[in-house]
Amino acid sequence: MKEDISKVSSEKLLQLAEERIFSFGPRDLASALSYKNMCYGLGKIIYVLQGDAYCVFGPDATITRNKGRWLSGFGYGGVIRWCGDNIAFPEIRPNACGMLLMRLNNFSSKEDLIRKASEVEEKEITLEGIEINPDFGKGNHFFEIYEPLEVSEDVSDVFPEDAYFAILHGSAPELKDNMYSWEGKGERVETPLGDITVLYDDEAEKYYKEWSYLESFSKRRREILAREVVGEHEAISNLTHQGLFSKNEARLGCYDSMEGNGDVLFPISLRWDIPTYVFKGKQNLTDKIIHRLGFYERAERLDLLEELKNVNILPHGGGYDLKLPYGEIEIISTSFGNIFALSGLEPAPDVSEISIGKGVSKFGEMVVTDPKSLPYTYRGKRVIGKTNELELGEMRAKLRPILTIKV
Repeated sequence: MKEDISKVSSEKLLQLAEERIFSFGPRDLASALSYKNMCYGLGKIIYVLQGDAYCVFGPDATITRNKGRWLSGFGYGGVIRWCGDNIAFPEIRPNACGMLLMRLNNFSSKEDLIRKASEVEEKEITLEGIEINPDFGKGNHFFEIYEPLEVSEDVSDVFPEDAYFAILHGSAPELKDNMYSWEGKGERVETPLGDITVLYDDEAEKYYKEWSYLESFSKRRREILAREVVGEHEAISNLTHQGLFSKNEARLGCYDSMEGNGDVLFPISLRWDIPTYVFKGKQNLTDKIIHRLGFYERAERLDLLEELKNVNILPHGGGYDLKLPYGEIEIISTSFGNIFALSGLEPAPDVSEISIGKGVSKFGEMVVTDPKSLPYTYRGKRVIGKTNELELGEMRAKLRPILTIKV
């Protein structure tokens, strides 16, 4: 970045950040909120670095329901990269969430699985002396059983038609406080968009080392809990979709599609009432797709074209879908933090909701500091459609959920 940004205004810094956000998220409220919020988090990073950082949002771009992450200015469903290896931003809050996709060696009955999953809650299970607290029912974490619906011939040995499969979606909450505590250990840097905690040099190295342990622990934790519920199984993949993928790259809710040189299988889990899709990864984005998205000239001007060609993004799910009819977002900066004012209601779908005089809806504007309290569901197959359209990966299997366990 050639421009001196040490004395820029908050408005200019937001412009610099927005120019460096490339989003192909859906046109909905959750995606729009995430985009708006990321301008603040990315802007802070750019100011600290006095150099380049950028973000790419995938087809599942959405809010984060982690309050601390949101209030720090970060959205979800994307990749953040910055220059320099010896600097870290702990307010991104990596938690090593991921999914273990497995083939079951035996599947006795639904009742037996439910009983075993419930009993795990009462067992004393440890990993490296740390007691494991199962979280099958917390947030969007789950244990789910499947049968195959469609399988490509090249992976038919992995997904035989007479077998059952499972996914365990979870992180390592036992170590979360340790990881998040780094927010209070670094240097607090003031920027035109608010303060941000920064770790430099040795602190950044220690932070990344602790992250690496957290990720390893999280993967082993998923394996242990899976054995407790389904017994011995064959792991197909055990992949992280939330965390640090290098010292200067964070992925929030998306895979690296070239992990294992793209030769691994990535589950994309949408909802309990929709099939789970399994993809092989591809290097992305292609020149053709960058042109189609309208990113080419901007990326070339910012010297980010090669970065976009190797962003290698693949969603892990559909993302939160906010069930509110607002179409406009205004951000009001206060000493308390950013306030998001939602307005621009869509036309009322029913005559009973039309108010006299206003003619749109009987509901008014809404003002929130973070979106955790907003009503939500999960997006569906349109995310898969966009993943295929943008050539982010190649679909190899479709699995039908037959039992979702949240206990």
